[in-house]
Amino acid sequence: MIRFCSIRSAVVLTVSFFSSLLRSILILKAKSQHLLMCCCLLVSGMALAQPQAPKSVVFWYAVSPPLAELAQFDWSVVEPAHLSDKDVKYLRDQGSQPFAYLSVGEFDGDLSQIQNQGLQRGASPTRNDAWQSQVMRLSSDVWRKHLLQRAKALKAQGYSGLFLDTLDSFQLLPKDQQEAERIALRDFLKQLARQEPDLKLFFNRGFEVLPELPGVAAAVAVESIHAGWNPSKRSYRDVPASDREWLEGHLKPLREQGIPLVAIDYLPAERRADARKLAKQLQSEGFIPFVTMPDLNYLGISSIEVKPRRIALIYDLREGALYRATGFNVLGGLLEYLGYRVDYFAADDLPDIPAAGLYAGIITWMNTGPPTQASVFNKWINQRLDEQVPLAIFKGLPISDPQLLRRLGMQLNTVDLSKDAKIVSFDKTLLGSFEAPLKMRTREFSAVTALVDGPKPALTVNDNGELYTPVALGDWGGFVLSPFVLETIPDQMRWIVDPFAFLQRALKLETMPRPDVTTENGRRVATVHIDGDGFVSRAEVPGSPYAGTEVLNSFIKPHDFLTSVSVIEGEVGPKGMYPHLSRELEPIARKIFAEDKVEVATHTFSHPFFWRPEEASQGEGFDPEYGFMMQIPGYKKIDFKREVIGSTDYINQRLTTPDKPVKMIFWSGDAIPDAATIKLAYDKGLANVNGGNTALTNAFPSVTNLYPLIKPSAGGVQFYAPVINENVYTNLWHGPYYGFRDVMQTFALTDKPRRLRGLHLYYHFYSGTKQASIKVMGEIYRSMQAEHPISLWMSDYIPRMRGLYETSMAQRADGAWQFRGLNKLRTVRIDPAMGWPDLGASKGVAGVRDLPQGRYVHFSSDFPILALRKTRDPRPSLEEANIPLTGWVYQDDKKVRVSFAGQFPLQFSVRASSACSLEVAGKRYVAKAVDGLWQFNIDKTQVNDAQLTCR
Repeated sequence: MIRFCSIRSAVVLTVSFFSSLLRSILILKAKSQHLLMCCCLLVSGMALAQPQAPKSVVFWYAVSPPLAELAQFDWSVVEPAHLSDKDVKYLRDQGSQPFAYLSVGEFDGDLSQIQNQGLQRGASPTRNDAWQSQVMRLSSDVWRKHLLQRAKALKAQGYSGLFLDTLDSFQLLPKDQQEAERIALRDFLKQLARQEPDLKLFFNRGFEVLPELPGVAAAVAVESIHAGWNPSKRSYRDVPASDREWLEGHLKPLREQGIPLVAIDYLPAERRADARKLAKQLQSEGFIPFVTMPDLNYLGISSIEVKPRRIALIYDLREGALYRATGFNVLGGLLEYLGYRVDYFAADDLPDIPAAGLYAGIITWMNTGPPTQASVFNKWINQRLDEQVPLAIFKGLPISDPQLLRRLGMQLNTVDLSKDAKIVSFDKTLLGSFEAPLKMRTREFSAVTALVDGPKPALTVNDNGELYTPVALGDWGGFVLSPFVLETIPDQMRWIVDPFAFLQRALKLETMPRPDVTTENGRRVATVHIDGDGFVSRAEVPGSPYAGTEVLNSFIKPHDFLTSVSVIEGEVGPKGMYPHLSRELEPIARKIFAEDKVEVATHTFSHPFFWRPEEASQGEGFDPEYGFMMQIPGYKKIDFKREVIGSTDYINQRLTTPDKPVKMIFWSGDAIPDAATIKLAYDKGLANVNGGNTALTNAFPSVTNLYPLIKPSAGGVQFYAPVINENVYTNLWHGPYYGFRDVMQTFALTDKPRRLRGLHLYYHFYSGTKQASIKVMGEIYRSMQAEHPISLWMSDYIPRMRGLYETSMAQRADGAWQFRGLNKLRTVRIDPAMGWPDLGASKGVAGVRDLPQGRYVHFSSDFPILALRKTRDPRPSLEEANIPLTGWVYQDDKKVRVSFAGQFPLQFSVRASSACSLEVAGKRYVAKAVDGLWQFNIDKTQVNDAQLTCR
C-alpha cells in the first residue's frame, strides 16, 4: 500500500482513491524524520486540563534550531535530538511551548539498531524503505513500553507536549492485521494520556482513532490545504478542491469539538509574499497556519511573521581566523548598530539550510579569490539567489564561475590598468564623502564590468576605452570591490564607500525597530570596569599607597558609578608573584569588594598575555615583550582551568563573601581565548568581557575603529569591551600618561552623528599610579557625570549585549511588533518615519525619547509588544530615568503603575499634558515642571508598584 506524507499533503488523486490511501500518511522529516503539525484542544474525562489554543505554531526539524526565532511562536515543534535541556528551557522561558517529535508507528533505523535497543519483538516484518524505517506493532508490550519511557524522558527534559507522528503506519501492514493494530494504537494513546497528563498530545492527523479518543488530542495537524508538495516529483503543486472537500469531512467533527486545527502548506522561499497571503487565508478558514518548505528547515509564516534580523557574513579562513578577519572587525560593529545579529561563516563551512525568512542578507568579505571548495560555495550562493536573499560583496570577488557571474550580471576581466585609467562617473551618495576621498587607485584593482542587463554601476573607470565597474547595485544586491572599499594608511584605515548607505541599498534593509544597547530609559548607558593589572604598584602621591588603595579612594568612592572590579590572583594572592605582600594586598581587595558600588570579577591567575600561545608564537615578528604570562614561581605552563576556575575559587574563598561572588572573567592580554576556554568560563557560571580595540579619536576618527561587541564561538559568545582601555591611549603605558584623556573624544565621536556606543570607562589599577593619569581620570569621570547617564553593572550590561545577539522580532497581523530573547535589553531605536509608540495598544512599553541620534523606545518587560501610531501619544510616558525600569502598566489614560530598581536614588521625568504626582508606599511626591517635562526626585533606590497620576 502506498503511503503519503501527511505533511506534504495528498498527491493529486481521485477522491475515492485518495480516501482509501489517506490512512497511510507519510511524514517528512529533515533528515529522514517524519514530519508533524500542531494544534490545541479540549480535553474530556481523562483528567487532562483543557489547553489553551495556540495562535501560532512553527515546525523546525533541522540542526541548529534558531531558538530566539522559534520562541516567537506559541508552539514550537522540534526534533529533540537537536536540542539540549538548556535549549528546551530557553523556549519555555521565552513563552513558547516546545513539542518533541515522537514517531509512534515506526522506528527510524535499521534492524540492527532495533536489536541493539531490544525492540525486535515490537517490529513487524514490514519495512518503509522510502524513509529507512521499520513499521512497529502497537500491540507489542515492548514497543509500547519503549514509547512510554520515551515520553517520560521527554517530559523530564522540559517539553510541554509531544507531536505524535506516523499514527497511520499500521495501514502498511497486511489488511488482516490492520484492525487489531488500529485498536492497539487507540488504546496506547489512551494509556499515554493517562500516564502523562501534563504532556499535551498533538496529533499528526490520526483520523482512524480520533473519534474514539475524546479529549485526548490537544491539537490536530493537517497539511496541504491549498499549496502542497509532490514528493515523487519533488515539486510544489496546487491542491485540488476535491481533496479539500474530502478532508473537510474529517475535520468537521474536530471543529465541532473545539479542537484546534493546524494547517501546514508548502511554498518555496522565493514566494514568501504569496506565503504571507496564504497564511492569512488559512487563518480566515479557521486554521492555525504554518506555511513552510518541505524539509521543515525553514522559518515559515504562521499568524505571525518573524522578521529576519540576522546577517550572514562569509569570511575566508585562508586569510586568518575570525578574530583576524577584516570583515568581522570593520563591519561587525556597524551591523550591530543597524540592529542586526551577525552570524559568521567560513566560506568552506556554510550552513545547509535555507536563508530566507531567517537572514536579511548575505555578505562576503574575502580577498583570496574563490574558496577551496568553489563549486560548493557557488551552489550555496545560487541557492540564496533562488531564495531572493540579498547579497553584498565587499573587497574581493570570491566567484570566477562564468555562469554564476552571468547570473549576477557581471564579467570578470584579467587586465592590468594603464596609468591613463580615470574615474568617469560615480554615485556621490555612496563614494568619496563618508571618510576618505574618492580618487583613482590601481593597486589591487578589480577589473569587473557590469553587463548591460546587470546591476547599475555606482563607479565607472575608463581605461583607454574599456569601461570597468568595481561598484554596482542591482536587484540581487551589490558589490564594492578593491581598491574602493577602504583607504589604508600606516596603522589606520578609512572608508571610501559609505558602509551604511551601501549596506542599506545592497541588502534592501527593511525599516524596523533596531535593538540598541547604547541607551536605556532615554539616557546614555555608562559602565565602568577595571582590570586587575598594577594593583600591587605604588601610586606616585604622598604616602605612596598601593594602586588598589588609590583607585578606591580617588576613583571608586568619589564618583556615583557602579564599578565592576577584577584582581589577578598572581598579584595579590599568597601563591602568586608577591607572597610576601599578600597580607597587605588582600585586605585592600576585600575593602574594595565590600563597597556597595562594586561587583566582583577575576582577571585570572597569571594574566596570560596570549590565550593561544602556540598560534601567537607563529605570527610574523612575534615579540613576547612580557613573556606568555606573569612569571609566577613554580608555574611554568598556562593551565586554563587554573586561570579561570582556580582564580575564581581563590577570590570567592579569600576576598569576597558568599553574598557577593565572582560574576565575571575579564580576559587578559590579547583577550582571544579559544572556544574551549570560553566554555570553561560559562560552565563555571561566569559572564565574560574584553577583546576588541574600539578607540575613535580626533586623530583617527574612522568607524573602522569600531569593533563589534559580539564574537560567537562554539564555546559560547565572547563579549568585546565596548571601548578599549587606557593601555592603547597611552602607547601601551609607555606614556604620555595623560593620553587616556582622548577617551573623551571616543565618547563624543561614538555619540554623534550616530550613537554607536555608550559611555564605557575601562581601565587598569595602574591608572592610579601616575599623577598625570590620576588627574585625567578625574576629568573623565566628571565628563561622564555631566552627560547624566544611566550607570549599569558590567554584569547587567553583558545580558543587554546578549539581547542584541539573541533578540527576535515578529510582526503580528495587526502590524504590532512582538519581541523575544531580549534578556535585559530594554531599548529599541525606531526611524521617525515609523511614527510613535501607541502606548494604549502596546504592552510593556513605557515611552520614548526623541533625540538627534534616534527615537529611543523604552521597554518595561521581557516580552513587549510595540504598536505604532502617526502622532505622539498624549498618555503620560517615561521620558528618561537614572535607574532601570521594571514595570510600567497603564491603568487608564491618566494613571500608570510604575516600578524601578537600582542602586541610586530615583530620578525620572514624565512627558504629560498636565501636572503629575507619585504615590509610593503611602507617601505622595509632586513632580516639578522642567523644560516641558514633569521631573521626580525620589529618595529611594527601589520603587515597587507606585501610582503615577497625571491630571
